[in-house]
Amino acid sequence: MFCKINNWLCIYVELYLVQIVLASVKSDKHPELKNKHISLKKRRGGKKATIAIARKLLTAVWHVLSKNEPYNAELYHKSDKAPKNRELTPEQAFALLRKQGFTIHDKESAAVQ
Repeated sequence: MFCKINNWLCIYVELYLVQIVLASVKSDKHPELKNKHISLKKRRGGKKATIAIARKLLTAVWHVLSKNEPYNAELYHKSDKAPKNRELTPEQAFALLRKQGFTIHDKESAAVQ
């Protein structure tokens, strides 16, 4: 899954990470992982959600070991929060739609912008 150096070692690491994810999802100790798993499970399915959380945990372990700093759950809450300001001006909304490939027709002049 994650590495191609030692296949048997990677299999064991993957198995342990999946077991850790399944245990952490059932527990209430880490709600950031549990909430992310639930949201991914709704969209992608249970197995893909489990692998995604395992990858997230492996990244967190790498940061803990390489930077020698404790695990900070707040770093994972930032990506789950919606932006505070959810209001757009009509110009911003039109620019966002144009950026996504939509064509805006003006009703008064019937011209394509």
